[in-house]
Amino acid sequence: MSGDAHDPIASAKAQEATHQFEFRDATTADIPALQKMIGESLRALGKGYYTQAELDGSIGYLFGPDTLLLHDRTYFILHPLGAPDVVSACGGWSFRRTLYGADTAPGRLPEARDPAVERASIRAIFTHPEWARRGLGTMMMRHCEGRAREGGFKGLEMGATLSGVQLYERCGYQRSGKVDVVRCPNGEGIRIVHMLKDLPGFGNGAGELGSWGRTG
Repeated sequence: MSGDAHDPIASAKAQEATHQFEFRDATTADIPALQKMIGESLRALGKGYYTQAELDGSIGYLFGPDTLLLHDRTYFILHPLGAPDVVSACGGWSFRRTLYGADTAPGRLPEARDPAVERASIRAIFTHPEWARRGLGTMMMRHCEGRAREGGFKGLEMGATLSGVQLYERCGYQRSGKVDVVRCPNGEGIRIVHMLKDLPGFGNGAGELGSWGRTG
């Protein structure tokens, strides 16, 4: 996801209006395709934000599918109409306390959040490089936000990759000021930026940091 000056919400709405893509729930059968796509996305779109060593250490360890979201049916695939096996973009949301990371990432927190006082997390939004800059990542984000709202949440948080921060800022997210550094098996430290967004009706200030600080 890039840091250029285009309007991502406008791009997503224009893409939505074409009705050329549709969403489906991701399943455990999709795990190999998701692992492959997430790696390709990070290697292509994360250049200039993470070093080669950081990407090598984090892909498949920190960045990858979270099977609990698949079981919760809160992780989605965006695909061209009539081609459900093509993963153009992926992403999800979660009512659980884990803020980010694959099954192998540290600090898993499967307990449920309380929507009355806590934020839902927006999780692992990635766009395939061949489908980048078409509004699909933002389209996925909007879908996940809507599902979180349906789940009773009015506040959102995420652990954003460095390559996604500027995009998410243009989509209404704000940096909380916290940056996590996750140590990977090869010794590299991966920076993840904590970001917040309020939906209409959120404003009691409770639970704003969710699980932040317990995953690094």
